[in-house]
Amino acid sequence: MKYKSFIFLMLLIVSLSSYTQDKLKEVEGNIDSLVDRFNEKRVVKNNNGWFHYFIPKGMADTLTVKMSCVFEGTQTHPPHSHNEDEAFYIVKGPVNFHINNEERILNEGDLIYTPSGSSHNIQRINNETIKYLVIKREWLTILDKPYKVGKVNYSFDDCYFPSKVYDNLNNQEVVLLNKDFSDGLQITINKIPENESFSSKNSLRSQTAIYVIKGSTKIDYYGQETVIKENNTFYCPKGSQFILTNVGNKSLIILTITTVK
Repeated sequence: MKYKSFIFLMLLIVSLSSYTQDKLKEVEGNIDSLVDRFNEKRVVKNNNGWFHYFIPKGMADTLTVKMSCVFEGTQTHPPHSHNEDEAFYIVKGPVNFHINNEERILNEGDLIYTPSGSSHNIQRINNETIKYLVIKREWLTILDKPYKVGKVNYSFDDCYFPSKVYDNLNNQEVVLLNKDFSDGLQITINKIPENESFSSKNSLRSQTAIYVIKGSTKIDYYGQETVIKENNTFYCPKGSQFILTNVGNKSLIILTITTVK
């Protein structure tokens, strides 16, 4: 009897394992549904400029990625706070950035993290247009408690990652925002040489978004392939995997955004 129970248990484990692997490969939609090729004709205009969601709310359960452009006035809104945390990548600057009563000038390529509950805002400092990515961890439901920051009495410097930290990026990865500091949100910048590849496999708890800063890349997603270039994004759901291959004639530079909650 015990032997039969053991055999049944082993068959059940094998069946469940096989089922899980099959489910990981059954990704809804095709690769084009996970790619956004930015086109300014599709932006949403507002009083100060426009915005565009690469990853809208609901596409990823804990992540949105938006491009904002401001060319009128100085700021989109006054300093504010919320339970969701955010990171801002400056695509076109300079900008004036505020966190918890401290303000600094940020330039193109800089990244700034605003922890849950922090007071923050972004402003133009002259008549020039500014553009920036807003990377936000937000849920379909209201977040009832903030993400914890991995340092007591954190400073502006703890949240600020100037472009100079990767100016001399040499075929490597630089962690801009560490998941241990931000309670599960990690942002890296990766430089991939010509004809070389970058791969990722997400766990059942993590998801990944790729934003192309420079160059062009082929994406292989479970046998489906497409090419994206500068200012395009790719979203990889939880439990799935992809391979990026640099198909341009120069180094491919990407932001890799991962959440593990």
